[in-house]
Amino acid sequence: MRKWFNQKISRQIMSAFYLILITLSVSSVAAYFYTNHQVVSAKKSLDAISERQERATSLWDEWQSLQYEIRGYIVFGDDAVLETVNEKKASLEQQTEWFEKNGTYQADQIYASDVRSLYTSYTTFVMPSLIKYVQAKQDGTVDETFLQMPSLKSMMPQVKRDPNRKFKMNASNSETMRKSVNTMESVFTNYRASLQAKETAAKDKLIKQTKYAEWIWLINLLVLFLVILLIIRPFIERTTRQIQLLSKESKLLAQGQHTTPLIPVNRIDEIGELSKSFHQMATALTDNKHRLMSSNDNLEQALQLTLRNEAHLKIRNQLTETLASRDTVTAYPAVIEKMVEITDSTNGSLIFKEGTTVTNIISYGMTRQEQDELIARIEPVIRQARQHKVPQIAQFAERAVAVTPVLDASTDEIIAYIYLMRLHRPFDGYEREELSAFARQLALSLLRMRTFDEIGREREKTARLLNSIRESIVYIEPNGPIQLINRPLLDLFNYPSATDSKDEWLIEIDDSITHLKYQVDALPEFEAYLRQTFVERKTGEGITFSINHEKRFIKTYSEEIHYGGTFRGILLVLRDITNEVEIDRIKNELVSTISHELRTPLSSIYGFTELMIQRDLPPNRQKKYLAAVHSETERLSLLINDFLDLQRMEADRQEYTFEPFDLLPMMRELKQLHSLSSSKHDIQILSDHSAQVIHGDSKKIRQLFGNLINNAIKYSPNGGPIDIRISERNDRVTIALTDHGIGIPSSAMSELFQKFYRVDNSDTRQIGGTGLGLSICREIARAHDGEIHVESIEGQGSTFTVDLPLNPSPPL
Repeated sequence: MRKWFNQKISRQIMSAFYLILITLSVSSVAAYFYTNHQVVSAKKSLDAISERQERATSLWDEWQSLQYEIRGYIVFGDDAVLETVNEKKASLEQQTEWFEKNGTYQADQIYASDVRSLYTSYTTFVMPSLIKYVQAKQDGTVDETFLQMPSLKSMMPQVKRDPNRKFKMNASNSETMRKSVNTMESVFTNYRASLQAKETAAKDKLIKQTKYAEWIWLINLLVLFLVILLIIRPFIERTTRQIQLLSKESKLLAQGQHTTPLIPVNRIDEIGELSKSFHQMATALTDNKHRLMSSNDNLEQALQLTLRNEAHLKIRNQLTETLASRDTVTAYPAVIEKMVEITDSTNGSLIFKEGTTVTNIISYGMTRQEQDELIARIEPVIRQARQHKVPQIAQFAERAVAVTPVLDASTDEIIAYIYLMRLHRPFDGYEREELSAFARQLALSLLRMRTFDEIGREREKTARLLNSIRESIVYIEPNGPIQLINRPLLDLFNYPSATDSKDEWLIEIDDSITHLKYQVDALPEFEAYLRQTFVERKTGEGITFSINHEKRFIKTYSEEIHYGGTFRGILLVLRDITNEVEIDRIKNELVSTISHELRTPLSSIYGFTELMIQRDLPPNRQKKYLAAVHSETERLSLLINDFLDLQRMEADRQEYTFEPFDLLPMMRELKQLHSLSSSKHDIQILSDHSAQVIHGDSKKIRQLFGNLINNAIKYSPNGGPIDIRISERNDRVTIALTDHGIGIPSSAMSELFQKFYRVDNSDTRQIGGTGLGLSICREIARAHDGEIHVESIEGQGSTFTVDLPLNPSPPL
């Protein structure tokens, strides 16, 4: 058996492995079963305690609920409540019986006994007496506003009382009953405290048993360590000692050093066989060493030649790849560098030309001065190459020069020269053929580069043309990868990068551009149109849609694109028609405003004149009607003048008469005039100066502030103060007019000074107007080198501020 065991190292290793495995398995199984038993036992104990806690809590809740229901029955006398009381009573009976049957601990038994005692006392004495008391009140036998204990005592059942009973239900004393009932709370609290103590003890026991299990695992690891130290380690040392000796001798043999014979190993396993084989191999290697050394020189020469050819081949492949990948002349330094390396030259140049003019020289290994003098120095060789159109070789002292023309295969014209120079060794015929091959490759690369440049210029021209037009363009090839837009589309949708980028090429569609569609107000209809255009290929006139809550309006049309006799893609054009829509809106508003504002005074004039024609009216009535006609005519005149003034101002044809005048008297006149027209408004002028002289057209300034004061009165329908504050600052005068009216919504502030614009809400619809007053005010202020702006809180009022320059003081 021992001989069989020693014949194989694998048997020895597996035996050691099995020994470790068996030791580890036995100790692990023992530790596992011990730990599992303790955990299961602790879990059962904790589950039992948890169940008792839940049942005790439920019993206490049922007990509290029973008392609440009894009180409800006493108050309302409802039979449905009495049925609920009986249900609660039955539930308490079931839970009390559970504690009596499952009382494992002494505390369980005590708790069950106390609960049974309270239950018996309450259901035997208290509940019957309370039910009788309620029935007596219902029958009219008892007529008491509040429950009286003597009456309750008289209705208690006459049952023999146990003097040792823990809960005494004595109706003669309500305090005694309350204390007896409240004793149950302390019983419940004590029982829960005992359960918590048992739970804590169970957890402490589990922790203690867990620590015991940890010690068992540590002992297990210690036993395993001893087995490895005392049995496995000596076996491994005996096995590896001979292997280390064989490894050492193998390294010496590999380094060509002399090896000594190994001491015979008294082993019959693989190591013994390996030692014998090593001796035989060492002897054979020593014999072959001398034979190999004799042929080593020849192999080294062949290797050097192979490496040199491999290096040349690698450089030649790199040159081919370089020529195939270059698209611009500025990238050709790498080409001439590779040619210099392949031909073992000292330096070289690529000379590019158009016609008879040299356009560029790209050199490697040459100074700037040598490059400038190159053409003049090799002019004779270039002349021969141009004449014969084949590589020309020349010798200048110790320098060998090769000039190779690069021909355009289509026209047979020279488009470049390859110049190479090296020292001491001339170029042979094989190298001349290689240079011709290089020239053909370079010619193809240059022609391809020229084609790429033309294509690039055409693409750039097309992109610039499409980016310069105002229409936005989307081009998509449904069957290909091309999806492009022009830059005006980004401007149309306020794409943030559109103003920062200077790239003139068309832009590929990505996710960020696709998300621009969410600015469209009617997105489902827009997506349906895109699907109809690009998927179903229904082109032609498109749709009109708005974006960003009608801030812009866009109209579309699409066309199919064909070239090469084949359908390629679809071009969608988006045209911004916001201005056209705005013009239509303004036109409609103008017609609506004029028709409304003219119809009212014309109706009044027509009505009054018709009465005067058809009826014989007394003079005072005629005078009254004529005054009304005059007032409405004046209103028409002011309306027409507003239209004409605004037209002249916008056309820059309004004439102003500028002269110095004092602003304060004008403001006082306007105050007096408008105070007469409205008794509900108190107009106040506040100024720290006695005079405010400005340089301007007094009539137009009067019109400006007249409009503002009139608006303050109109948009303060409930009356109130109107304050006009006048102040000076830095040679300018500021007039702030504040009312306490209906105010202006924040959404209307940006368009408030636009012509024909009126705030659209329920408060302003009842107030007439054309929407021209504030627009005229702004034009007058700007004509006087001033500004007007507004601050307002809706529902609290508005402040219009006019800033005008003061009249400069005349020089002394």
